[in-house]
Amino acid sequence: MVLLRFIHIFSSIFWVGTTLFLVLFLEPTVRSLGPDGGKFMQRLLGGTRFSLVIALSAWITIIAGALLYWPLTGWSPQVMFGSRLPLTLGALAGIAAGVVGAAVTGRASGQLQAVGKDMATQGGPPAPAQLAEMQRLQAKIRQGGVISAVLMVIAVIGMTW
Repeated sequence: MVLLRFIHIFSSIFWVGTTLFLVLFLEPTVRSLGPDGGKFMQRLLGGTRFSLVIALSAWITIIAGALLYWPLTGWSPQVMFGSRLPLTLGALAGIAAGVVGAAVTGRASGQLQAVGKDMATQGGPPAPAQLAEMQRLQAKIRQGGVISAVLMVIAVIGMTW
C-alpha cells in the first residue's frame, strides 16, 4: 500500500502540475506567438513523447487511486457518500479529468497533428479551411485543458480532505 500510495501521489503531482503549467502558461504563450507557436506545439505533440507520458501519468494516477480507494471505502455507498464524501467527490473529479483529457484534449490533439502534417506536406500556403480547422481544434484543446484543470483541482482538494 505504501508503494501504491507513492505511485499515486507522484503520478498525480506530475499530471496536475503539467496540466496547470500548460493551461496557465504554455498555451497562452504559444497562442501569442501565432504561427511560430503552432510550430512549437506541433513539435511538442508530434515530435516527443509528451502526449504519451501525460496520458500514462493520468491513467496511472486513476488506477492507483482506485486501488487505494477500495480499502478505505469497501465500495460501500454508506461510507462513500458518508464520512468519505470529499474523497469520493475528489475521486470522481479525477476520473472525469482523465476522461475529458482522453476524449476531448487527446482526440483533438491527434486531429491537430494530422492537419499540421497535411499542411506541411502540401508544399504551399495552408487553405482557409485548414486554418479554420486548426483554430477549431486549438479552441477545443484549450477548452478541454481548462475543464481538466478545474476537475483536477477539485480532485486534489477532495484527496486532502
